[in-house]
Amino acid sequence: MVQLALFTQAVEALGGQRVTARTLGVDERDLRARLSGEEDLDTGILRDIAKALIDHADRCRKIERKLSPAFSENLTAIQAERFGNPG
Repeated sequence: MVQLALFTQAVEALGGQRVTARTLGVDERDLRARLSGEEDLDTGILRDIAKALIDHADRCRKIERKLSPAFSENLTAIQAERFGNPG
């Protein structure tokens, strides 16, 4: 049941059942049946959710790179002064 637990974590990481069902192009009832173990997790759904996780992580990474204060170009002039990195 490790696979089902990981699948459940993936659904939550993607934003919950409704968002994940929409992302995967499946009916919410079908997704719930898979989450409850009533329906098997076939390789197609596992492949699709893995791709969705990668896409989500890529989007998050791009946003993080534009928000993180670790990159001086993301700081406003006031923030740069506070950090001692005049921009």
